[in-house]
Amino acid sequence: MRGFGAVTLCAALCVSSAAAADKAPCPKREAGAAYPWQNFGEMMKGDHYAWVIVDVDRTGRAIRCSIGNNDISDPETRFRMCLAYKDDWRTSPAAPGDPDIRTIKRRTTMIGYEHEIADQKARKAWFKAHPEERSDCYPD
Repeated sequence: MRGFGAVTLCAALCVSSAAAADKAPCPKREAGAAYPWQNFGEMMKGDHYAWVIVDVDRTGRAIRCSIGNNDISDPETRFRMCLAYKDDWRTSPAAPGDPDIRTIKRRTTMIGYEHEIADQKARKAWFKAHPEERSDCYPD
């Protein structure tokens, strides 16, 4: 009986592995890019924004960061925003004719409570309207 259980478990794992292999790969996204249901162009009560100016090397990795026009009063928050770009953010590698260091500007929105609730509702509606999409491709 013990051998039957092991065979059954092995068969179940093989079937689930085959089903996972049949899934289409998740779409590629730029780190920090908005999800399809998000609307960062619409500012809501409690939101803050900053233009982040990033110098990147040929690989697309951030090497310098500064904050441009913004409504974030806390210097520590602005510092941490740049730090996040330097540590986590990447853009596409340079094309053959591009300079060794490129400057890229990104508008970053720090959403407030009202925007968070609106995003949660929009996420549910988007997945309902797009049943072919997998939620594991769009982590919270």
